Amino acid sequence: MLYRQFAMALLLLLSVSVAGTAQAQERAAMESWACNYVEGKGYADLMNVAAKWDAWASKNHPAPYSAYVLSPVFATFEEVPEAVWLGFSPTSGQLGAVADQWMSEDGDLIDEFNSVVDCGAHTLAGSRTIRAYEKVGEAGIVQLRSCTANEGVSWGQIAKADQAWADFMTENELPGGVYRWGAGPGTAKDSKMDFYAVWITESLEQRGTAMDKFREVEGAGDSYYNIYGDDNLYTCDNSRIYYATPVGGSD
Repeated sequence: MLYRQFAMALLLLLSVSVAGTAQAQERAAMESWACNYVEGKGYADLMNVAAKWDAWASKNHPAPYSAYVLSPVFATFEEVPEAVWLGFSPTSGQLGAVADQWMSEDGDLIDEFNSVVDCGAHTLAGSRTIRAYEKVGEAGIVQLRSCTANEGVSWGQIAKADQAWADFMTENELPGGVYRWGAGPGTAKDSKMDFYAVWITESLEQRGTAMDKFREVEGAGDSYYNIYGDDNLYTCDNSRIYYATPVGGSD
């Protein structure tokens, strides 16, 4: 289903200005809009409207909010939206204040967005930092997997394993930020997903180099297995990779 991949959250992660200063296990609030382009419109049109929104947001937002647009790079394209808007605030209250402000607007800016994209899902979620991304506020590559916790597994068990994985990445100088984006209001009613497993790197080259380096670390595969087991904690689908473009917001 086209929007199911993102029917999980008014997301928060890529507002990396928030996540970048977070320590492991820190949480933040987020939203996402899953959209397709209106016929005859495309990425450049969305960026033009986003620039106008950035100028408006910097003057009108009552709280911090950072936004990114995700564009699929490696995916089965009929399964994913053509554009995903991600918005982030440090707390759920602040994100709610920003949403209230936006819904109170009835000007041309909303009409301009609607003339460019048709959005089939709007969701809220939470983001938990496992390992903070190094290039906060910049464009990057986002790898996502939809995951479901196995029966009887607690979030505490997953968090403990995540911390061990973050330590392994640091010890072996593997780049990138790692997050979990949890499902929230707006998620598809039939979705069994509990969270997205998220890995963010500076570029496809950096991601590929990290994969190469992981394979060169002696016993790396065994270390990963010892941390997470063979699907003992949770089960995930295949990865999708997106390019994330920062589009501004408010401090």
